[in-house]
Amino acid sequence: MNHFSWFLDILYKGEDCYPRLRELYKDPDSHLKPLYPGGHLDPVEIEIFKTFGYFDTGGGHTSIYLPYFRRTPEIVERYRMGDNSRMYNEAPLNSAKQDAEIRQQLKSGKKFELSSEHRFTVIAAQVINAIETNTQTRIFGNVKNNGLITNLLEGCVVEVPCMVDRGGVHPAYIGELPTQLAALNSSSVYVQKMAVEGIVEKDKNKVQQSIVLDPLTNSMLSIDEIKQMVAEIFKAEKEFLKGYK
Repeated sequence: MNHFSWFLDILYKGEDCYPRLRELYKDPDSHLKPLYPGGHLDPVEIEIFKTFGYFDTGGGHTSIYLPYFRRTPEIVERYRMGDNSRMYNEAPLNSAKQDAEIRQQLKSGKKFELSSEHRFTVIAAQVINAIETNTQTRIFGNVKNNGLITNLLEGCVVEVPCMVDRGGVHPAYIGELPTQLAALNSSSVYVQKMAVEGIVEKDKNKVQQSIVLDPLTNSMLSIDEIKQMVAEIFKAEKEFLKGYK
């Protein structure tokens, strides 16, 4: 459940901040007030907190797991999520351009400078450093749920705090999530399990069932529309989807 974990406790100098936050967000317009020049809280995260009692760690990703926020253009605008269609349309061209540039740089023998600016790769460097130098480091990692979260499916992938040292990655035991949070997570865990089974078994019907069950997809499309979309995907990607029955 990448980007779909929870702040079970928020403490400041030992004080539980959740009661104060619940009082603060009784004001329906509180999340619209700027945190700093040009900065606002995420309306989706605020809505999840007000409805289910806890903040999630989605950082803009939460809406892809849930059926509530992308159903109509009006709701998208209300929650200030923007239109991602341009990004999706341009992604293949941008990727091809970047790949060609990197290949040319490698071919020419370019020496790449080390930089701390790439925040998405710095965690990988921290993990490697912790293992190689035995410098204990804390990260939030995606790991197999081997009894870490007791009311989520055994074996699914969960994002939990982890300590890293020469012995490897050591995930933290969480225990039982509040029921409403486990229910939100589980709605996607079983979709993922069904998708994996469909891919491993090359079973087109299971793949289709997983997409029909997906909370975001079924909030926007009928079963017939989803089936049509899946058929179009299999046709467009047939080169890579050989052997499906």
